[in-house]
Amino acid sequence: MNAGVPAHEPVQGGATRYADFLLLGGGIAGASAAATLRAEGATGSVIMLSAENVPPYHHTALSKGLLLGDDPEGRIYIHPDSFYAENDIALLLSTKVQRIDSAKQEVVTTTGERIGYGQLLVATGSKPRPLDVAGANLSGVFTLRQKTDADAIRAAMVGASRAVVLGGSYLGMEIAMSLLERGLKVTIIDQGPRLLPHLEAPRLSQYFEQYAEARGATLLLGDSIAAVRGRGKVEGVETAGGRLVPCDLVVVSIGVTPATSFLAGSGIPLDDEGYVLVDEQLRTGVANVYAAGDITNFPDPVFARRRHLQHWDNAVKQGRVVARNMLGRRLRYDEVSYFYCEVGDIGFNVLGATEEADSWIARGSLEKGSFALFYMKGDVPRALFSVGRPPDEIRVSEGLIRYRVALGDVKHRLREPGFVLDHIPTQTALILQGGGALGAFECGVVKALEEEGIFPDIVAGVSIGALNGAVIAGNPRHATQALESFWNDLSVTTPQLPFVEMRRAAAASKILTMGVPNFFTPRWVIPPKGPEDWPANWTSYYDTSPMKALLSKYVDFSTLKDSPVRLLMSAVNVTTAALEVFDSYVDDLTADHVLASGSLPPGFPWTIVDGKAYWDGGIISNSPLDLLLERCGPDGKRVFIVDLFSGRRALPANMMEVFARRDEIVYSERVQSDLHYREQIEYYRKLVDHLLSRLDEAEAAKVKRLPAFIQLMGDGAASTITRIVRQGQTGEHASRDYDFSDLAIQTNTAEGYAEAKRTLERA
Repeated sequence: MNAGVPAHEPVQGGATRYADFLLLGGGIAGASAAATLRAEGATGSVIMLSAENVPPYHHTALSKGLLLGDDPEGRIYIHPDSFYAENDIALLLSTKVQRIDSAKQEVVTTTGERIGYGQLLVATGSKPRPLDVAGANLSGVFTLRQKTDADAIRAAMVGASRAVVLGGSYLGMEIAMSLLERGLKVTIIDQGPRLLPHLEAPRLSQYFEQYAEARGATLLLGDSIAAVRGRGKVEGVETAGGRLVPCDLVVVSIGVTPATSFLAGSGIPLDDEGYVLVDEQLRTGVANVYAAGDITNFPDPVFARRRHLQHWDNAVKQGRVVARNMLGRRLRYDEVSYFYCEVGDIGFNVLGATEEADSWIARGSLEKGSFALFYMKGDVPRALFSVGRPPDEIRVSEGLIRYRVALGDVKHRLREPGFVLDHIPTQTALILQGGGALGAFECGVVKALEEEGIFPDIVAGVSIGALNGAVIAGNPRHATQALESFWNDLSVTTPQLPFVEMRRAAAASKILTMGVPNFFTPRWVIPPKGPEDWPANWTSYYDTSPMKALLSKYVDFSTLKDSPVRLLMSAVNVTTAALEVFDSYVDDLTADHVLASGSLPPGFPWTIVDGKAYWDGGIISNSPLDLLLERCGPDGKRVFIVDLFSGRRALPANMMEVFARRDEIVYSERVQSDLHYREQIEYYRKLVDHLLSRLDEAEAAKVKRLPAFIQLMGDGAASTITRIVRQGQTGEHASRDYDFSDLAIQTNTAEGYAEAKRTLERA
């Protein structure tokens, strides 16, 4: 790592600094990004700027443990103080940003210091919406957004007997319950007709209204504060409805606004409310500038619209994605964020977009503390409210929401507490290897799958598998005809000779010397245009330009982002040796992206994409299952892997078989069994369960409701893997992977079809 600025070093006016990664904001998004950068191997300098005077902490503790004084202060911090120095992260506290000069790639602080950056993350969070009435500035009127706010409210509670909480949403309810627990008489005022309106479920709102009243709260709904009364200090509030409510303190919780005013003039685009407009990779549109957390207005592919969320879990996940994208990963943010809330002793999770529902399905009993409410839009779950339900159920529901799974005939069974949700597969994935002309086998497999009504939601391919995958994604649910035509266009007529072996040898010789007209052309038949075309300067033996035209015949690349089939392909960056992923839901794919995945040297030249040279991804990994798991998650998948190279084979009997077997081993599917990994996970789960058993029941129940517990301990829907293995024949000719003769293509296609049919029948 580069030597960085010592952690917690104060800013000195006029000093000049530089950070390869400059992170603005001391919240969870920035802290998550910093930790991920180092975990992912970032070696440049990292500087975090925070306007607060303490290291990043969990804001979720403000309205609960910290407000009550139950949590030791050290427990609220995201990382121990030593973390920043140990990871060479310079944390500059009490540092406010005045403006950003994006042209010079500099940040200017309020002390006048200029800090240059290579890449910048804006994650400055939000600030409370102020109360704009007479008396709002009296002593005893508070908002709650920072640790200093919680400290001030806790101090004001001493000697106080009555409090008013303005706002009956999530934060307002948590604050009210904490004040009640400390013995204050609390009045909750909200201008809406019900509490917790964002739950979009009158039944739930009614339940929490009754619960709050049972705890001693007074509810004034459909009303608002018109003025705060008192002489130098709060003595009461006057409502718009004419009520006078005596109180010793007021906590205002009526929403937030993004802390982005300092971005004026930076060129960073904002929406009408001041949220930072970002794309699916959380880029702002200004070079090398990203945004994450509360301030973002981002395109949510799960719900097909732009959203902004003030959720802790959303900030964590966006911080991680930004860090990886700063390192060149080009990941799309497509998570279902969790929102966790504790109203008294009731802790619940909300996933998804509750406002999208047109019907609701209840599961379990709210009164008994084990309840789920599925928010349905037609047959598709769009959100979940859950209290006291098993983590596995919540994890599976996350997948159903994320992948918009239509539940159809089983929808009514959601009401049954014993109905196991992980029996519902969420996505079908097809993994296609590289193998040159053997890719015709994959064509036969797809035909068999479609005849059985199996259509992929995701295709992950490499090399010839990427070419096949592009055709499949470009022709969703009717790929067979397109693939067969594609391979027919690739085929080379086999010479009419007496014996099969003679015909194959003649075809292979013809292809080596003259190429495949619609795929590759030998350089020695292309007239040189200049010195770069002389043989001494060749970097490949063939030119693959013809394939670009063929791909464009079968794939409308402008439609791939909207295709129901997501296409993932891998290629190796020639200069960095890094395996990179092209994703149809992230990248604006072209024929060059597909060719890059199949540019196997020295036969084929590297392909230039966005100014970078790429070779065949099979050089590093010929089976892109890892791409699928990384980009689309490990849970709830029905995966079909097409193996073009058999893992088992008898010992070679001659040199030709030695070469053939060598290639089989190099390019064979290397998906490692996850049995050992699952065993380790199970050991950790047992350890956590043991530790929880040492806590009292109420405290253990709180831990089990935390989003982190659910996502780490919950076991999502099981995935199944079906392998369709090309057996081939003993003594296969070494030309098998470049034998694009019509005879070989027909043979490989037929074998793929037959093997897939046999495999599906056994399954």
